[in-house]
Amino acid sequence: MGDYFKPGRRKIGCVTLVLASLFMAGWVRSSFFIEGVVIPLGMKSSASLVSSDSSLIWLTQQGDGFFCYPNIVSRRFSDIDDRIFENPLFEWRWKRCGFGIGASVDGTKQVGNQMIQMTPGTVAVVPCWSVTIPLTFISLWLLLSKPLKSNQMKTSEPISGEGGTKS
Repeated sequence: MGDYFKPGRRKIGCVTLVLASLFMAGWVRSSFFIEGVVIPLGMKSSASLVSSDSSLIWLTQQGDGFFCYPNIVSRRFSDIDDRIFENPLFEWRWKRCGFGIGASVDGTKQVGNQMIQMTPGTVAVVPCWSVTIPLTFISLWLLLSKPLKSNQMKTSEPISGEGGTKS
């Protein structure tokens, strides 16, 4: 069994399997929770990475008078307004198979029972399955495929005419 992990491809396969497992856990968790991190990018803009609705969401916002503190958001998934593609805070330019590119609306919108102030920005959505499934297949291939045989000839004796022989 010790020889099984000698090739580097097996070690890389284990790493990709761990990554796939982490993305799978995030995929399941994002069905029940909204979690994200907000990163200020100067005095007038910010970037957010959010896990929600079985997707990873990248949101950038900018505008006059816009300032935010770095923070981490975590709350329970609650209602239809938490569904990213049905949220009135975003206008979608393109969406297919869980992927999406759009813009956040400028102004105040009613979301559920609260008013939310948004500044202009862009939003990109990548479904978790689009990362988890390819990582799983890559790790399976790396772990289960047989290593290629070496084409190099192995010699036990030096070839005549080479090395330290004097004629």
